[in-house]
Amino acid sequence: MEKIKYPVYDYIKFIWKKKLLLIGFTILCMVIGAALSYIKPTVYTSTALVFTGNGNNEKLSKPRLITDTYKDELPEDLSGSLDVKIAEPFQITLSLSGSDKKTVESNTKKVAEQYTNDLIERFNVQFEVQKNYKNSLEGALKKTEEAISEYNQLIQEASDEYKLLHYNEVLFNKEETAEKYRSDLNEAEYDLALAETPELMDVTTNQSSNNLLRNALLAGAFGFQLMLVLLVLWKYIINARRALSQRQ
Repeated sequence: MEKIKYPVYDYIKFIWKKKLLLIGFTILCMVIGAALSYIKPTVYTSTALVFTGNGNNEKLSKPRLITDTYKDELPEDLSGSLDVKIAEPFQITLSLSGSDKKTVESNTKKVAEQYTNDLIERFNVQFEVQKNYKNSLEGALKKTEEAISEYNQLIQEASDEYKLLHYNEVLFNKEETAEKYRSDLNEAEYDLALAETPELMDVTTNQSSNNLLRNALLAGAFGFQLMLVLLVLWKYIINARRALSQRQ
C-alpha cells in the first residue's frame, strides 16, 4: 500500500523545527531597522500659509505656475523641494525641506514674502481699477439723473405734442440707463466692500520623526517573510535531494 504524503504538513513541521531561526532572524532585522532610524538624518520642513485675497490672478493662484515662478529664487539644494498646495479657497501653502533648520526657515519666509508682495501688488492694481470704475459709474449716474430732471421739466413746460412725445421717449431711455447704472454701482460697491488684501498668515517648521517603531516593525515583517521563503526553499532542496537519492 502506497504511503500517504502530506507535503503541506511536512513543510509546516520543518518550519516549526526551525522556529528559533525564524524568530531570531526577525528580531535581528527589527534591531537593524531600529538602528537605521537613528542613522537617518533629520529633515526640517517649513511651511508658509498665505491668504491670497479675493482678487483675480490666474498666474499666482495655480500651484504649478507658482512653483515655476519662484523656485529659481531659492538655493539650488532647496529649489527642488519647493511644494505649493491649495490648502483651502484663497489659501496657499509653500513648503521647503532640508537638513538645516535655519536655512529652510529663512528661505521659506523669503519666498513667501515675495509671493505675498506680488499678490498685494496685483491686488492694488485691481482695487484701483475697481474704485475708478465705481467713481465713473457715480459720475455717469449723476449726469443721467440731472438729465432726467431736465426732461421732466421740459415735459411739464412742453405744449407741442410732437416734442412732448419725443421728451417722454428720451426720458424713458434715460430712466432705464439710470437704473442700469444704479445696479452696476451697487455691484461695484459690493465688490469693493468685500475686497481683502493678501497676507502672509504664518510660517511653521516641523522636524521629521525617526519613526523608530514603524521602521522596526517593517524590518521585522520583511525579515520574517524573507526567512520563511528561505526555509521553504531549504525544505524543497532537502526533499529534492532525497527524491533523487531514492531514484538512484
